[in-house]
Amino acid sequence: MFKKTVFILSASLMMCLPLFAQEKTPGVRAKLLLEGGLEFGGDELLQVFFTNGEDQVMRAGQGGFLSVGGQLDFPKIKHLMLRGGIGWKYNTTAADDANIRFTRLPMYLMPFYKINENFRLGAGITTHQAVRFKGDGFVPDADMESNLGARVEFGYKWVALTYTSIKYTLPNSEVLSGSSVGLVLSFTIPGS
Repeated sequence: MFKKTVFILSASLMMCLPLFAQEKTPGVRAKLLLEGGLEFGGDELLQVFFTNGEDQVMRAGQGGFLSVGGQLDFPKIKHLMLRGGIGWKYNTTAADDANIRFTRLPMYLMPFYKINENFRLGAGITTHQAVRFKGDGFVPDADMESNLGARVEFGYKWVALTYTSIKYTLPNSEVLSGSSVGLVLSFTIPGS
């Protein structure tokens, strides 16, 4: 599943590369897409108790992420836009003496309806690969599998709100919700 998903997303994004040289033609326009954001939510992975009496809950959907991808604009269909990307999502605890972390590689492909030049609404598919929880010797490590999930985004210029619906399966077949809501900043090169 991982190889097939990577192939589909890579093929979609690779189609963008030859299009940079064709900007003078009225065809499809391709742009490099850079994104970063924070997401919150999902089932509880771990609760950490600190010596000062405070605690922290790690959730399967939370974390900060960075991604790179592509955006296709279709001048002949001015309300349509397609975005896809692959990134790295990371979550850790505030403990000074432990490096407990949860990492994954989110990939997505999403068509958008451009309401106008500033607002967009998109819905597409996503999957997370290399889903790994590292307990740093305090709790057991776990590698998880992701299902094919859904992602929805409502954006204004370079900022957007997102919702991702996805599940992770542990080696013992337990299923966790990695669903999240998030705030994303995105930039394209060339701009607008």
